[in-house]
Formats: sequence, C-alpha cells, structure tokens
Amino acid sequence: MTATPPAYPRIRAGWIALRIVLVLEAIGGAWLVWNVVQGMFAAGDEPIGDRIILLIAAALWWGWILITAWGARRARPGWVRSSAITIHVLLFAAATGILQGLIGPQTVLGLELLVLAFVGFVAALLARPDAPEAPEGE
Repeated sequence: MTATPPAYPRIRAGWIALRIVLVLEAIGGAWLVWNVVQGMFAAGDEPIGDRIILLIAAALWWGWILITAWGARRARPGWVRSSAITIHVLLFAAATGILQGLIGPQTVLGLELLVLAFVGFVAALLARPDAPEAPEGE
C-alpha cells in the first residue's frame, strides 16, 4: 500500500486523531483491566464465575483496542477503520448508559467517554485506507 498523498490533509488528520484516540483508549483499557483484577479479589461474596467472566470481557475488549491501535500505527488497512467505527459506536452506547445511570453511578466519566467516542467516530470516518498502487501497465 502506498502512503496517503499530501493532497489529502483531512485523511492524514483523521489517521492522526484516530491513533491518538486509540492510544488513549488503550491506556484507559489497561486501567480498567487493572481495576477489574483488583475488584475480583476484593469482592468475596459474589460468585467467582461472574468475576471471571467480567475479567475475560474486559481483557477481550482491551485486546481489541490494542490490535486496532497496532493496525492503525502499522499499515492503515481498511479493517482498522471498520473496527474503530464499531468500537466507537459501542463506546457511545456505554457512555450513554453511564450518563443515564444504567451502568454504575452517573459520573463525569460518562461525559468523557461520550466525547472520546464522538471524536474517535469522526476520526474513523475521516481516515481512509491507503489506495493500492496501480499496475505499471495501466
């Protein structure tokens, strides 16, 4: 794949913004997984199966973010864009749930996640995969 031509500054800005958002989400994901691990050991009265499932879900989500961030950093293929759009639609839903008090207490975290989801979604829409090089005969 070729590099994005300099004539498309919005596409380049979209990739830069998407990389920044994905790195912030990866850092936040590490914090979340750490807190889930600590909560597993602190909650003694809940069934162990529920705690393990929560840890697996958090780890899978974090892995998804890391793989998408790695793909955005390395080659910028089309799957990164679609993965980032999906991630940010789901993050928007989670932020809305936090703001409504459905997922834990209403906190400023819900508003922060809402802004992050919106910025990541717009950046993913602006970012386009690199076009393959045309064969020399054409």
